[in-house]
Amino acid sequence: MRIGELEVALPAQVLERVVPWPDRLAAHPSPVPWLLGLFELGGQPLPLVDGHGLLGVPPVERERRIAVIRQGGGRFGLAIDNVVDILRLPADAIVQLQGAPGRLLGQVHLRPESGRLVHLLDLEALAALPGFEVSADVPHAHRQGASAGKDGERLYLLFECDGRRLCLDAAVVQELVDRPQLAPSEFASDSCRHQVQLRGQTLPVLELSALLGLTTPAHSRREQLLVLAAGDQGQYRVAFGFERLLGMWRRDPAQCAPLLGFGLEQPELLCGVFSAADGETAIVIDHLALGCQAAAVAYARIYRTDRDLLQEERRQIRRQPCLTFLAELLFAVPLEQVAEVLPLPSRYLRLGQRDPRLLRVMEVRCQQITLVCLRTLAGAQRVESGPGDQVIVVEGQRQRLGFVVQRVEAIEAFTDLRADALARSWQLPGEGGAMPAQR
Repeated sequence: MRIGELEVALPAQVLERVVPWPDRLAAHPSPVPWLLGLFELGGQPLPLVDGHGLLGVPPVERERRIAVIRQGGGRFGLAIDNVVDILRLPADAIVQLQGAPGRLLGQVHLRPESGRLVHLLDLEALAALPGFEVSADVPHAHRQGASAGKDGERLYLLFECDGRRLCLDAAVVQELVDRPQLAPSEFASDSCRHQVQLRGQTLPVLELSALLGLTTPAHSRREQLLVLAAGDQGQYRVAFGFERLLGMWRRDPAQCAPLLGFGLEQPELLCGVFSAADGETAIVIDHLALGCQAAAVAYARIYRTDRDLLQEERRQIRRQPCLTFLAELLFAVPLEQVAEVLPLPSRYLRLGQRDPRLLRVMEVRCQQITLVCLRTLAGAQRVESGPGDQVIVVEGQRQRLGFVVQRVEAIEAFTDLRADALARSWQLPGEGGAMPAQR
């Protein structure tokens, strides 16, 4: 880590994570000047130690970060300037400086070839200082209670429509169509300006903002479509156009903040608002109420989008919903394997490794997620991430993993997939499996 002009090291096993500087600090009475206050992390207040004031080095004019450190059964934050490197230091490479006991920087490491000097921070000496505090770990039973809500989380489709961020339950989206071939509708109505041919059936493309009772621009782009069921029994199909897919969120419905209905034309169609840690919000649509809305059902009947529910149920057994995405080539992954889809963050932790497949580490709701470049993993040469790249988050055996792709294309249903197709793809080529670039 860099603190001022010093490079300071500590054991990697005590470093929990590195987080951005908080938006606010709570005052905390303390007799020592190097305790800045308390900041919130994962619903728990942590003491924040000023690394510059602690070590007596002048601060530099740059945005600081916080290293979250575990010490003595608790945690605290250390204000630093940046993370520099990960070092492996054998015992004979560390020099013990002679002096008074209890010094914070009593050990150093010097690289003769470069003259680089690294100071080792003595956490035991820091913990022995008067006024030093840590926030005690939450008991295991409390952690279990706090995480119990994850069982109730659902996957939400996050998209932009007429400049608004909207989301709805991804499980109810029958299809997601990228760059559809739209044709003018037969109605001079602001609620249904276009129609589209999908799987041999003509569907009305409804204006979502108009049905929600929100302002609608006269001219708007419809780069993508989502298809939902309509009618009290879901016996119809209708399409809604929107500008772009932003990602997929995994959220607990209980965390949806309700909207006050005052001033809204269709408050029954809006469940509330989800908020993200970065301050972004999205309006949550009630898909059941939207599907039963009078205008949606009327257009569905006019276009005769009736569905044979019994025949469709039989066909559904053989259909596998998949998320298709672009990473040089077009790929598909079973939707059930996707935890969420997020934009590539502007803030992340670079590891500085040589392997181009491993990109960086990002934080999502207090959990560290390793990002892997899917294009280089599939055999492409070193590629640069773009601002429009997205992250497909999947659940691993121990933690989550994020695959960086160029963009998510659509949700499609594939029929008659072999049950052993995924298992075969991970066998060695000599055992009947596919080459890595073909998986």
